[in-house]
Amino acid sequence: MSLESRLLHKRSPQRWSTVAALTYMQRRASGTYEFRKRLPETLAGKPVPPHMHDGFGDLINAKTGRFKRELVRSLQTKDLKEAKKRDHRAALQATKLFDEAIKALSPRDASNESPVLDLGELESEVFVELLGVDEAERLEGDDRRHLQTQEDRAKWPDLEPIPSNAQLGMSADHFHIYGELLPVFEKEFREAFARRDPKIVYPETNIALKRRGIYWSKASAEFQGAALVVLKAHVRAYEAKSKRQRGEIIPTPAISFERKEIGPKLSDALASWAGGGLAQNAKRPKANTITEAEQAVRYFKELHGDLRLGEITREKAREFRDAVAKVPSALPSELRKLPLPRLLERDLSGFKPRMATTVNKIMQVLGGIVSRAEREGFLDKVPNYVNPFGKAIRFSVDHHETARKHFDRSDLKAIFSSPVYSLGERPAGGGAEAGFWFPLVGLLSGMRLDEIAQLRIRDLRQDEDTKHWYFDINRTGGRSTKNASSIRHVPMHRELKRIGLLRYRQSLLKSGRKVDDPLWPAVEAQGQRTRSSAWSKWFGRYLRSTCGISDITKVFHSFRHTFKRMTRDAGLSEEMHDALTGHANSGSVGRAYGRGFSLGPLAKAMDQVAPPVDLSKLSWRGVDSD
Repeated sequence: MSLESRLLHKRSPQRWSTVAALTYMQRRASGTYEFRKRLPETLAGKPVPPHMHDGFGDLINAKTGRFKRELVRSLQTKDLKEAKKRDHRAALQATKLFDEAIKALSPRDASNESPVLDLGELESEVFVELLGVDEAERLEGDDRRHLQTQEDRAKWPDLEPIPSNAQLGMSADHFHIYGELLPVFEKEFREAFARRDPKIVYPETNIALKRRGIYWSKASAEFQGAALVVLKAHVRAYEAKSKRQRGEIIPTPAISFERKEIGPKLSDALASWAGGGLAQNAKRPKANTITEAEQAVRYFKELHGDLRLGEITREKAREFRDAVAKVPSALPSELRKLPLPRLLERDLSGFKPRMATTVNKIMQVLGGIVSRAEREGFLDKVPNYVNPFGKAIRFSVDHHETARKHFDRSDLKAIFSSPVYSLGERPAGGGAEAGFWFPLVGLLSGMRLDEIAQLRIRDLRQDEDTKHWYFDINRTGGRSTKNASSIRHVPMHRELKRIGLLRYRQSLLKSGRKVDDPLWPAVEAQGQRTRSSAWSKWFGRYLRSTCGISDITKVFHSFRHTFKRMTRDAGLSEEMHDALTGHANSGSVGRAYGRGFSLGPLAKAMDQVAPPVDLSKLSWRGVDSD
């Protein structure tokens, strides 16, 4: 077997040597050579953390969203000599890319680099790295000594001898091949630098920037400047390696760069927080909360930039708090798209001011992102770190002015005599029949709006033993609940049955819908927000403009407060009405889940609950109501 054949067919560990690089080359049926290398077990086939999606696209399977198992690239040549040269370069790039991907698995690894790019430092680092690899190549020699024993090689008399494992240095044939490639590479790098065309080192530049947590577009001036510096380092390094090849003494500089530990970027911390824990039942933020957090981080980045957590002082956090406080609670879409600084330049006096509680919620979300980064150890090396979004910078709130109130009788009369009920209107924003049923279910069950909106047909079900109908509130089918105590069975109130909720349910099944389909098919989620998000905004407008209820502390959640008052008026114990509403106000396990009572007692208790207004004239008139 010839030397070239042996180099093309042997297998070797993931090393940077010239001989080992040829391991990953093979010829396609078309005659074109390709580079093929398996990803390390740490990566191969594993899920991709959210913070790595943008920076490591070459390693990600677009269909599965997981890391690929192999990196395959065409070498775009049928010439063996040219293929060997390109294969060597591809192997170097792939090995470095794998190393950076492993380091970037956690934001902590990406956080140790300075956010400011020092071009002189970058050039020195690349130069030292290239000479270090060359030094190791010359010192450690041929990879074949680690792959085959002398006994194995003795079986093939035509194989050239190689040094034993105890010996240092290159074998003669290894030195020869290495020497053939060096001038070829040096010539290419010099010509590219003479043209000031850094495309040849784009992969190396990307890797060097990712190591610092920097993800610039190749079209940006910043990336082009960095790439030119990396190209210059390659020219210098290959000139030095060529001198070494001639036997000149060229030491590898011993330098180190001390960088201040300032933690991960806020965007990286957001990605880690949004991803949740790795354990099976680790808590992950709700989609709606993630959307709110992304909006908050977007505003912060527009005001201060994508700072690392160690750079965010309380002064910067207060500046952000005060800026967000000036953003009205509701804006037209053309204004919502503006960057925060530009938005604040506009005259916003005609819009409704943002509530202090809303601003505090934004600060609380950012504080939670930072707290997770602390728990995960990403800030362990940042001296004397204090969460800048803590309680100390939040607004003091007059809760008597902001607490949600229950609906009184006049409010309920206005709602249930409005056009949706008196004229059969179904406004587009009301989600068709949901506009009719949501307020009734809210009043007569005390369920949260999200709980109602997520109901499937199967979740309104009949108990086999008692024959009572009930709402099954749980987390199956991709649904979420506010907390564990929210998982419960809520008996259907007799008025809901009389008005026609079961007839409505049956009409869906008759129309061809399946039991796993939504109970309210016209209510759909918008983007990452919950199914109830858009409907809630419609109902707020409907309350003010159509029903004439101007008190801003009265919202859909007021039905829950009203139901709570109805249960107390009915004489139900606190334990019982907590079980019905899913409140967890004590340490009792039974009360925490509503499982301290079977459905029979719960249904009996629900029968005692009477609405504070007369609903006898209401009746659902659907397709099969005649």
